[in-house]
This record gives sequence, C-alpha cells and structure tokens, in this order.
Amino acid sequence: MIEGLNVRCNVGAVQVLRSPFIELVYRRRAVLSRAVVSIPDPFGEVRAALAPQQAVTVRFGYRGEATLWHEWQGTVESIDQPSAGSADQDAVTVRAVGLEKALATTMITESFYREPADAVARRLLARTGLAVGAVDVPADILPHQVFSHVSVARALKQLSQTLETSFGHDMSRHALWLGAQGLTWSDADEAGEVYSIATAENLIAHSPPAREGELGSVVAVLLPGLTDSRQVHIRDVRRGIDVNARAQDVIHTLSAAGNVTTISYGADAGWG
Repeated sequence: MIEGLNVRCNVGAVQVLRSPFIELVYRRRAVLSRAVVSIPDPFGEVRAALAPQQAVTVRFGYRGEATLWHEWQGTVESIDQPSAGSADQDAVTVRAVGLEKALATTMITESFYREPADAVARRLLARTGLAVGAVDVPADILPHQVFSHVSVARALKQLSQTLETSFGHDMSRHALWLGAQGLTWSDADEAGEVYSIATAENLIAHSPPAREGELGSVVAVLLPGLTDSRQVHIRDVRRGIDVNARAQDVIHTLSAAGNVTTISYGADAGWG
C-alpha cells in the first residue's frame, strides 16, 4: 500500500528533509542529467556550508512501495541566493550535474591501431572511473584512430563520426547515458519494466505529437525510478491512444503545486 511520499536529500554535509522545490531532468539527447534543489535557509546557515563540487544525493519514493523509489547522484554546479523580496527569499537553490560529468571532464590523449571500434569505446568509457554497461556499436576495425586531449564525450563523438563517414553506419539514434548497469552507448532502451501511464489511474495531461517526427508530452503522477530511454505504455482513453514509446525526456518535479513526472516521446533522437 502506498502511504505517501518520502524525500531525502544530501548536499555536502547538509541533510534536506524538506524542500519547496526539487527537479530532476533526464534527456536522451543530452549526456548529462541535472538536478535543482531548493533548501530552506532562513538564517543563512545552509548557504555557509555549501560549495561547488560537493556531492549531492536526491532520493524520493512512495512509503509502503519498495519498487517505486528513485536515487540520483551528482555534484554541486552552482548555488543561487534569491533576491530580497522574492517568494523564496528564505531558500537557497542548488543546481547540480549528474555523475556523467566525468564524460566531459576526463581528458583523453591516445591512439589506437587496428582495434575494433566497440573495444575502443569500452576503453574510453572505462577511463571515466564509472562502471561500463552495454556498448552496442559496430565492431569495425579502425585502421588508425587518434584522440588528442579531448574529453571522453568528444572522443566518442569523434568515433561515431568515423563509423558514419568511413564505414557507412547510421549512428543518429545512438545515445549515451548512465544506466543501472553503468555507462551505456546504444540505440536501444534502458532495461527495466515498462512504466504504465493510463487514464483514470495516473494520467494528468497529454499532448500527443501533432505530426510524425515531432514530440508529444504526457504528465503523470510522480513516477519514481523512471529515466530517459526507458519504455512507457501510454493509454489515453479520451484520445483513443494505446501505445508503447521510448521516453526521450523525463522531468520529475516535486513542489507545493504537486508532484509530477513529465515525459516527452515521439521523434526518436540520439545523442545530440
């Protein structure tokens, strides 16, 4: 039985048990996930304890339902102090970036001679220090591939361009994300159960794609655990829609106005 929402956040040494606003953003076409956490701070004590690069953990889920749970980790990117007179002037806003940041900050200077492209990709991903999951890319032999002081993300983009221009592969639907099994580079889905969004159950609002090649948007009651690249089943009785789709964007919002998950689906895009 679901008995309500449980929220636990940590920013550095600060434990957050109550927040007027939390947002987690996952986008399939972007490498980095992001979080925004508003922390009550009427006396300025919290702001004094915060600093960039501190660890951030955001956890939330439904009491009484062990499977509906979400955990996100990252580091502080910036700290915003609201202006005097604003509605949230007694709160400090922390903006954080996910652990995938290592893809942008780990630099590579290395050359590969006659090695399979998928093996090169795994070696590049391993350099971040994060676990490596599925790497579903072609295994063509690279005659000579050189990376000269570029980030892991840039090196993978360079490798993708080589597979397209030199070997004729279509890499447009391949995305790069940090999944449950580690860093994943694939044109497939993140493994896991299919989340159901249905009329008279948890569907709040729905704007289907206006035409082929565009994105639609669906708003549901908060769905802990859902990330981009997962499959969702949308059943909208009013519009006669019953479809399985890949989540392109997933935004979890916890606020005084309500706790919701917004999902975009439709036009399938890879890592932009």
